Amino acid sequence: MSEPVKNLSELSDEKLAELVKQKNDGAFDVLTLRYLRNIGFLARKYSADGYEQSDFVQEGLMGLLNACRTFDSTQKASFKSYVDILVERRFISIVRKSNAQKAVPSASLVPLDDSIDELEGEGTDPEQLMLAKEHFAVLCSELKNLLSDREYTVLMLYCSGLSYVQIAKKLSISAKSTDNALQRAKKKISLHYMSLKE
Repeated sequence: MSEPVKNLSELSDEKLAELVKQKNDGAFDVLTLRYLRNIGFLARKYSADGYEQSDFVQEGLMGLLNACRTFDSTQKASFKSYVDILVERRFISIVRKSNAQKAVPSASLVPLDDSIDELEGEGTDPEQLMLAKEHFAVLCSELKNLLSDREYTVLMLYCSGLSYVQIAKKLSISAKSTDNALQRAKKKISLHYMSLKE
């Protein structure tokens, strides 16, 4: 038998990653919410022609999913460090791919079956990317149903790496209103995921 059931939101990142390996979508939801801001913050450091920040965030979510599937708790690195490394590697691959495409005149490009990412061993499995995008869309839909419009908007801006002051300015509200909306959102999310069992 398995260990006693705990609330998903109370589990460590490492334990949640183990549950993701066992195809527990609720565990990946909790990890996504924990790491979305960090992924958004890291994504803001990168840019590439033809890619929007949301593309980097989605690629970062793929890095998180890959980290869940490949993390080895017997190694010295923490799960967070491991996620950061995999996410940044994916972002660097996007930038390299974009730069390589710019360096070659478009008239002389010949399509290849393998992308630069795959040649570097950092390939993006199209099926995994599609599943991660769908999962993220479902999570966003759940959050929209759970949160008020303002709470949802503030949370998404916060997760994209904006500060309270930047969010307040963008939404023409006070920093205090931003903080209040974010705290309400976090509380609602925490209560929601406390009800999800392992």
